[in-house]
Amino acid sequence: MSMKSILIAVAPNDSPVVSAIVGTEFNVVMCHTLREAEANLKDNIGLIACGVHFDHGNMFELLRAAKANQATRSVPFFLVLKENTSHSPAVIHGIRCAGELLGVDLFIDLSALSADADIQVRYEKVRQIAREALLTSALPHDDEL
Repeated sequence: MSMKSILIAVAPNDSPVVSAIVGTEFNVVMCHTLREAEANLKDNIGLIACGVHFDHGNMFELLRAAKANQATRSVPFFLVLKENTSHSPAVIHGIRCAGELLGVDLFIDLSALSADADIQVRYEKVRQIAREALLTSALPHDDEL
């Protein structure tokens, strides 16, 4: 059985960082607009990772569409905040709380992933989380990030 794909929904300028993180290990469906992401909510998707800055802030619209879609309603949905954002801790907390209320399975703050670790170590941690979600449906708890 082949591994399901990861639908990654990010702003176009975040694509290089995403490519560095996921590498070539995963089947990736990269989307830059809500319309494009909604069109790819299909049975082959095993994980959805959405950037906070996706399509001018349409992250929660994609979340609602994924949870309403028969093919993806039980697929893990990760909300990802990129490194070095200008958001205050209060804004980040608000995004995290809103996501949890709407059904986000995991909030990943790339800046908070072992901030003292080498960037490749942080990226490997994200890849490990994706592997676990795709292969075992076991999601880490927020306190593990």
